[in-house]
Amino acid sequence: MMRNLYLVRHGRVDFPGGIHRCIGRTDIGLDETGKNQARALAGYFKQHPLECIFSSPLSRAVETATLLRDSRYPLEIEENLVELDMGEWENLPLKDIKKELETEPVYGEKRKDGYRRFAACIEEILKRTSGDIAVVAHAGINCCYLSQLLGTPLETSRALPQPYGGFSRIEICDSGKEIAELGRMASETPSLSECERIWERYHTAERVRSHCRAVSELALEYGRRLQKAGYPVDLELIRSAALLHDVLRQKEDHPLEGAKAVIREGYPKLASLILRHHDWYRTMDGSGKEGPFLPDKASGAGWLPEAAILYLADKEMLGIVRVTLEERFSQSQRHCLKSSDVPAALAAHKRRYQEAKSIEARLQACLGMR
Repeated sequence: MMRNLYLVRHGRVDFPGGIHRCIGRTDIGLDETGKNQARALAGYFKQHPLECIFSSPLSRAVETATLLRDSRYPLEIEENLVELDMGEWENLPLKDIKKELETEPVYGEKRKDGYRRFAACIEEILKRTSGDIAVVAHAGINCCYLSQLLGTPLETSRALPQPYGGFSRIEICDSGKEIAELGRMASETPSLSECERIWERYHTAERVRSHCRAVSELALEYGRRLQKAGYPVDLELIRSAALLHDVLRQKEDHPLEGAKAVIREGYPKLASLILRHHDWYRTMDGSGKEGPFLPDKASGAGWLPEAAILYLADKEMLGIVRVTLEERFSQSQRHCLKSSDVPAALAAHKRRYQEAKSIEARLQACLGMR
């Protein structure tokens, strides 16, 4: 019989003066955003009932668990779910700590020791429960536990996505444990206000934001028309992916960096759309395999994915002005001539144009425009 362990990170904390600090055992409560994140989790767990909730004793975790519980589920506090002790880093501003991914505080709790403590507590909890449970804890110690399930080095565990108010779902059965979802938020797609917060966090320029809004409007227009024609389309996915597709436009490989950013923020469902908005065949694993395209209304097979709608809408917007594909690619071809490898740049440009024309033709066929 399969059951789920939901490993939750507490909501965003109320750092005094807004200065982000390295906190392990320092006891700080949630800010208003963190409380809202916990309420969103409560909504999620209305649809995914639990047997019980277990929490670290620190205020930020207990507050998250209490709001998540919403008087529906039992809540138990477990001392051994507490965060790693950060030693000499404890409560220092993050900007003042010189550390790399594998660095640990000299006088703090070592990750291997924290993992043993935490894993033993989880096993004890699992022995005395039989249904789905939620464990509300902290980024550092959660990552230690998740890295061992993934088989990745404990020394680089901090690289795993653990957004405030997010969770990882671990499926447990007789054969063992498997991570089914890693570091996602209660909602699979961010709201408009959350997209704006992400823009702020990554310093997305206003002109880029305006372009993203324009692309979103056009992509939603295509999505609604496809829905009306009888095709299954996720409009919320289209909207949020379009708003965030250029979130890190200032970076050299902005599709890849943007995909990584939304994964860090707890929205992995957006990643492949953002990665593919510039090169249709690009995938996170580098396989370059083509995704499904046009739907058959009866079977739902081979449907035109939201990624293709975003790809086309982005190519039809020059800034905030809608243009034809011919106009867009004629304009962008000039940049190829300034490349250090002109033949390669022109070949890539031609490929993207052909991809866009193919998507355009298939979309028109879906909508009966031919």
